[in-house]
Amino acid sequence: MKPRYSAVIAVDRADKKLESVEALLRLPRAEKPAEIFVCVGRNPSRQRNAGVSLSKSPLVYFLDDDSRAVSPGPKRLASHFEDPRVAVAGGPNLHPPDASPFEKTVSAVLASWLGSFKVRSRYASIGSVKEATEKDLILCNMMVRRSVFERLKGFRVDLYPNEENEFLNRLLHGAAQLIYDPGAVVFRHRRKTLRAFCHQAFRYGQGRARQIKVYPCLSDLVHLVPAFFVLYTLSLAASFAPPAPAFLRSILWWAPFGLFWALALATSLSAFSFNRQARDLLAVPPLLFLRQFFYGLGLMAGFSRAIPPVSDGPIAVFQVKSSGRSYRLVPVKKNKG
Repeated sequence: MKPRYSAVIAVDRADKKLESVEALLRLPRAEKPAEIFVCVGRNPSRQRNAGVSLSKSPLVYFLDDDSRAVSPGPKRLASHFEDPRVAVAGGPNLHPPDASPFEKTVSAVLASWLGSFKVRSRYASIGSVKEATEKDLILCNMMVRRSVFERLKGFRVDLYPNEENEFLNRLLHGAAQLIYDPGAVVFRHRRKTLRAFCHQAFRYGQGRARQIKVYPCLSDLVHLVPAFFVLYTLSLAASFAPPAPAFLRSILWWAPFGLFWALALATSLSAFSFNRQARDLLAVPPLLFLRQFFYGLGLMAGFSRAIPPVSDGPIAVFQVKSSGRSYRLVPVKKNKG
């Protein structure tokens, strides 16, 4: 049976290449969405809320503009909603087959325990279908029951990124069921430069801090570890500047740092065995360090700064009209609020 779902994609401009739309149109006919909305603006939460308000299908599939859905991913996600208790189903995002060597190394970092802790299932197909939390799901590959989304009034418009994490926590605290399906994947390119990789880690840390400020949960305590990692690393650097306290130069104080690098080296060996890239042996450990360090800096910045004001610029919603694999964007609605 053909799944009845609408796809909603938030973008910053309408004239860019939309890999997500192209991928949806390549799906088998029986798996294609009933409608696709492209929502243009500067506030992704408001854009997605606007797209859902126009959707007519019982299910809404959220994708980023560069998420490439592949068969039978959407069909697998939609099948979980046969259980009326399920409110959300999602799967991981993987690097595409044509990814560069650096992207594959980044993927290995993101999918590792040391790189992403409990959220690593967002970046790798791990385990089997299971009940999920916000730590398993990611908005670039997430399907939602529309009635539930509307009842909760959608995403917070003052929160980006991490708007889906706050939304999912609200669902969980309302006893809704979330599903993680490792077989329902999308392909997304990773950051292609070291600078972009570090900026992404910083932005994710900052987003997590803002999320905690608006909707604190005990389960978020684990995400504070990178902030302490930053402070600990700075204390090690301070040990070289006299007069430093003696304990900063003690073996016991440096032991956790040595353990981190030992685990990083073990992770690099695992990445090498999977990717067969010799560069992973040298690249994975420093990338693991930079991911945790810049995530920690982002956390500290997010807690120390006020949440920026909501962007109230116009939102333009387009519906995709397709003929085969070609398509055009037809304006549907402009919304200033």
